[in-house]
Amino acid sequence: MPASKSRVGSAYISVLAITMLIVMLAAVVLSVTTVSRRLTARYTTYVGLYDLAVAGNEQAFFLLRQALEANKDNINSRTWHRFLIGDYIVFDIVDERLILSPFSRGELRRIFIEEAMIDLRASMDANFTRHFFAYQLVWGLDANINAGERTISDSYRAVTTVCIGIDSFRVDTVIHRYEGIDIRVGAAVEASINWTHIGDRETVLDAYTIYMLEMGGAEFPGVPYGGMILFLDEFMLEMVESLRLDIEENQRRRGAWGC
Repeated sequence: MPASKSRVGSAYISVLAITMLIVMLAAVVLSVTTVSRRLTARYTTYVGLYDLAVAGNEQAFFLLRQALEANKDNINSRTWHRFLIGDYIVFDIVDERLILSPFSRGELRRIFIEEAMIDLRASMDANFTRHFFAYQLVWGLDANINAGERTISDSYRAVTTVCIGIDSFRVDTVIHRYEGIDIRVGAAVEASINWTHIGDRETVLDAYTIYMLEMGGAEFPGVPYGGMILFLDEFMLEMVESLRLDIEENQRRRGAWGC
């Protein structure tokens, strides 16, 4: 029995729809494959550069933290003596712990950072090269890989730059791959180095310190006595916001910092 025209038409439409779907899926697969190949090619070209740039930023970060650790006791001592002669110091008791009020904690943090910057600048003068308003490390790496009868040689030259803000740092590493004297490709990675709260340290108040605080107008939640334990904030540097950039964009962002 011959099929009706409606059934033949429906079958034709179904076949056509399936064929179009297959063609569309094939086009999507080809498109994704093309993009993936491009991304893979770009990744293999730049991945080593980005990894080395991150390592350059980490080296600058390590030198800053090393200088801070080496001078931390002196920084804390200078900070505390400056804080004692402040105009407005208020103490609170929270969970049976003697701490500073939020405003006084902010003042202590500000003074600590100012004192820490003195030692960090001195360390940077010793370990970096001053370049206008920034500090720089110039470094390089030469790699030779034997592959059968061939030797693959890569040379990398990089500049790590540290810009100092009011209470933070900006660090970036710009690196290029060379073949002989010819520059091939370059990459830049930027990061921020900020101060972060890492815990508390205990300070025992003696009678003389309490006297000095009271003479300066400090406010206690009760009658102070020698042997009271004050918990003070501890700060450390932390590197965050690692960002891969085009070299031109990196120059524009550095200009915004004035370095």
